[in-house]
Amino acid sequence: MLSADDKAIRLKQIYSELDRKYEEEQAQRTAESFGLPYINLYGFPVDHAALAIVPKEEAERLKVATFYKEGRNIKLGALEPSDEINKFLGQLKEQSYYVELFIISQSSFNKALSMYDRLVSGKRKSQEILLISKSFQQSGATLKDMGEKLTNASPTEVIEMLLGNALHLDASDIHVEPTAKDMHVRFRIDGVLQDVTVLSRELQHQLVSRIKVLSKLKLNVTTTPQDGSFSLTYDGQQVDVRVSVLPSAFGESVVMRILRQDKGALQFEELGIKGLAYDQLLKEMEKPNGMILTTGPTGSGKTTTLYAILNKLNEPGVKIITLEDPVEYKIAGITQTPIDAQAGMTFASGLRAVLRQDPDVVMVGEMRDLETAEIGCQAALTGHIVLSTLHTNDAAGAIPRLLDLGVKPFTLSPAINAIIGQRLVRKICSACKVEYQPAPRLIQHVETILAAVPKNAKVDVPKNLKFYHSPGCGKCKGLGYKGRVGVYEIFVVNESIEKLINQGASNTEIKRQALASGMLTMAQDGILKVLAGITDVEEVFRVTEE
Repeated sequence: MLSADDKAIRLKQIYSELDRKYEEEQAQRTAESFGLPYINLYGFPVDHAALAIVPKEEAERLKVATFYKEGRNIKLGALEPSDEINKFLGQLKEQSYYVELFIISQSSFNKALSMYDRLVSGKRKSQEILLISKSFQQSGATLKDMGEKLTNASPTEVIEMLLGNALHLDASDIHVEPTAKDMHVRFRIDGVLQDVTVLSRELQHQLVSRIKVLSKLKLNVTTTPQDGSFSLTYDGQQVDVRVSVLPSAFGESVVMRILRQDKGALQFEELGIKGLAYDQLLKEMEKPNGMILTTGPTGSGKTTTLYAILNKLNEPGVKIITLEDPVEYKIAGITQTPIDAQAGMTFASGLRAVLRQDPDVVMVGEMRDLETAEIGCQAALTGHIVLSTLHTNDAAGAIPRLLDLGVKPFTLSPAINAIIGQRLVRKICSACKVEYQPAPRLIQHVETILAAVPKNAKVDVPKNLKFYHSPGCGKCKGLGYKGRVGVYEIFVVNESIEKLINQGASNTEIKRQALASGMLTMAQDGILKVLAGITDVEEVFRVTEE
């Protein structure tokens, strides 16, 4: 027989089930009265990706829950329709979602709401997921107009507006910099910092605190640097934001690096490599082994070039593993491994482990030390394609740099297939592009550079020189530039260069031989893109230091 306590518990369960049954019947009647479908979410596998589309605070306020997502199609449950919910559905449709509305009971809503705790804890140490609506971007506004709107917003609105506009403008970084009197906000757009607005000092503490809460950083630590991250949903895509907080004389400076998955998958043919360089690089990529290096300073697009090469090599039957610090863009069909030096996972130790996984292609984020460089060279000599980066000023400088690290010339010369030196130049806005005449000294300099283009480089040099620039318009937010393209110098390690490596030749000697073999310099490649109307001459000279 059941005890009195057991009977009480059983009775409570029965009443609870009856209440829930009544709730579901009431929800069904509501659905019928509005001509909408009904669903019971008890036992229904609620999709976490769908749930993340609407922040928990917004779901609680509107009494809605997104429970299913497939591509751009989502299903959303509500207690009953309202003008506010219809307005919210309109916002989702603006983001290209196809929304199907269902009526759910209060119990179903509570069940879905409780799953937010699991969703948040499953995301990188409980990080918050923001939904950035398109209402937080002003597509026709200039940076100045945007700045004026920011000055009258709350801290939460400021962050959402900053992120929304930065994503709309394809900015890579948001800089929040305190000064003695105020706080400056700047966006890095196409590699160049642009002033956005100046905010009051009163807003600084609240704004930085809100960013720290999002990034799971310590609010009470203000005298040492901190790094964190959070995620947001924009136009149906998850965007990762890496946050760096640095103490300064007037408060904490914040930089938010925006990593967009939909912007990382450039195809090899879209890089802008032409002529002999394209043919040679394609041939070297088709070899079963050897090393391909990209060189240049930070922010010159080296990783993007390697991703494009990986996309070209990523075919059925090819195993590709990468070692990255950190993994910036995810590529389907490739094993991508993050570096964690604190846990003992360095490039060198990671590369050793990767080679035991029987890969065909290995990408190493950077050749930082002798150990990594030597293992990479050995892998390139033993049947692997190895891709990596180096920080040097030009392509020819990669050889002396590796020799300086301690790699033996007789190991290096047969291991390297090709070296790519590169920079990124801003593309002029096609909407307001006009022909113009640069200063005579610039034209003369252009003619000198073109005169040195190797005849065996397989490129066409125009006889009539036409130059273009963009004064600025609404589409480029008055900047005159929109997007970036690479300028390259690429050479393969042929027999002549192998001899120079074994002799310990200098940077100048290697470059001279590469030019004799048909290599275009970055300046020459840039000028050819100028004459094709892709960029302007001032931008090429700014970036290539000519």
